[in-house]
Formats: sequence, C-alpha cells, structure tokens
Amino acid sequence: MARERPANDGGGGSDLGPLPAGHHGLSREQVEESQRERLLAAVANVVAERGYRAATITQIVKAASVSSRVFYENFESKEEAFLASFEAVLEHFEDLVGEAIASETEWQRQVVAAICAGIRFFESEPELAKAFLVEPAAATPAIATRFREAVLKWVPFLEQGRKKRADGAALPDSTEDSVLGGLVFLTSRSILAGAPPRTVLHDFIDFALSPYLGAGEAARLASEAEENFP
Repeated sequence: MARERPANDGGGGSDLGPLPAGHHGLSREQVEESQRERLLAAVANVVAERGYRAATITQIVKAASVSSRVFYENFESKEEAFLASFEAVLEHFEDLVGEAIASETEWQRQVVAAICAGIRFFESEPELAKAFLVEPAAATPAIATRFREAVLKWVPFLEQGRKKRADGAALPDSTEDSVLGGLVFLTSRSILAGAPPRTVLHDFIDFALSPYLGAGEAARLASEAEENFP
C-alpha cells in the first residue's frame, strides 16, 4: 500500500475531486485506499485553514469529496483522523531528514543538514507546517502528547553533541529538551507571522549548535548554511 501522505496544492485548499463515476477500473481496495488518502489530505487542509478546534467532520468530508459514512468507516473521530494524518506526514518528514543526515559524517554537519531539510519541507508544504506544528498544542491532550513524543525522539541525536564540548563541562539534563522546544517555537512563530521558514535558518542552526560548539563555531556554521541554502 502506498504511504498515506496528505497532499498539498500550494493554495488554500484541496484540489481533490471525487473518483469518476461508473467503470473507473479500480478495485474496491484501491477505491478505499484513495478515499482514506483523500481524507488524510483533507484533514491537513481544513485544519490549516480553520484550526483544529474549528474544523468539523462535515468540512473534512466535503474537502475530501467523500461521504460521512466513508469517514466513519476509516476513523472514529476527528481526533483519530488528525492523528492518522499527523503520522503520515511525520513518516515522510523523518524520511527526508534521515536522508539528509545520511549524507554527512560529522555530527554538527548532520544537524545542519537536518535543519535545512526541515526548512525545505516546511517551505514546500506550508499548510502541513501550520496544521502539524502550530495546531497540536491547542488541539487535544492526546494530540499534544503525541506531538511532544515526536519532538523528543530527537533527544538522543542531539545528545551526541555533548562530546563536542571543548571545555568538557557537563550540560544540564534539560538541554536537549530546551533546544528542541526552542526550535519548535521559532518555527511556529515564523509560520504564524507568515514569514518564509528560511528567514529563521540562521537562528535555528545557531540556537541548536551553540550549547555544544560554542557561540562562535555555531554562528560560523549557521552563516555558511545560510549562504549555501538553495
């Protein structure tokens, strides 16, 4: 089965239309998969436009061009549909970042590559960025918890930077949590302000690397990445 990845049309809503009537040549399984993927895309579009709390199942099924019956055949609630869409986007995002990291051997270069990959993704998918970075905090406890779990998954990756500290001094246990929280805040603020994520690229890299490499080296790598960012 193809990955369930919500699509974005680059505009204000989904360009998905209903499947053609009659003999479209699709099996029942293909139709059901298409309907589910359309619902996942619609969740992202509607939540990005209206916010999680204001989004309704009626709006979602209309955007997906499916019936309410189809929605409830796939999901028990709006929350479940949002979490399914979130997981699909998260899988794709982690694939992109993983590929970027794999191209580098030094930890600090891997951090830069990961941040650049994330920035490119958020710029290419602004609705997904708003739906799944900004909205979870104000959605439901289950959604907020899942979002935090996804963020904290990157703690071990950042912890590798502790070995890079020249003075050998220990960092507070909360360092990685604080760094990741700061990155999420910077991203969310730029999205809400309508600013291209690349405008915070330098700040991202500087903020992420400073605790481990020191202000000077972190700023140097941030400036280098900013100059080379496509």
